[in-house]
Amino acid sequence: MKTLFGALFVTAGLFSLVLFTGSCSKPDHSADLPKEQQVVGTWTIQRIQLRIYQGGVFIKDTILKQTPHPTNYVKFDANGAFEYRFNTYTPDAGTYQFSGSDGIVSNSLPQSYNWKMLTLTNVLFTVVSTGSDPAYPGALVERYQTFVR
Repeated sequence: MKTLFGALFVTAGLFSLVLFTGSCSKPDHSADLPKEQQVVGTWTIQRIQLRIYQGGVFIKDTILKQTPHPTNYVKFDANGAFEYRFNTYTPDAGTYQFSGSDGIVSNSLPQSYNWKMLTLTNVLFTVVSTGSDPAYPGALVERYQTFVR
């Protein structure tokens, strides 16, 4: 009886090993595509983190609360059209273009965006922008944004 149970256990273990190894996984070739193709599409805004500096001294780190109406997203069209919606009912709309090797600049209303790309894969896109924020007068604000598909 012990031999039969042991044989079944070994067989189940080998079957599980074959089943759960990466034989069916697909390698990520997203880095093979140019950034102009990788960004195209709709990305969900997963997180926006602010790092606030006053007089060159770090004073606060915060994550903005999301209240989607109905979704928070950024959309890059293949022909250069751009939409950005975070916690509003209407998106900022306009156009975008690449700036240098790691920048994206959008010309949209009512706000424009100037982002430095940090990470870009087929499922994750992170950017940072630096500037002022009316909620923090006189402070330098680094705004890190995480987009996912």
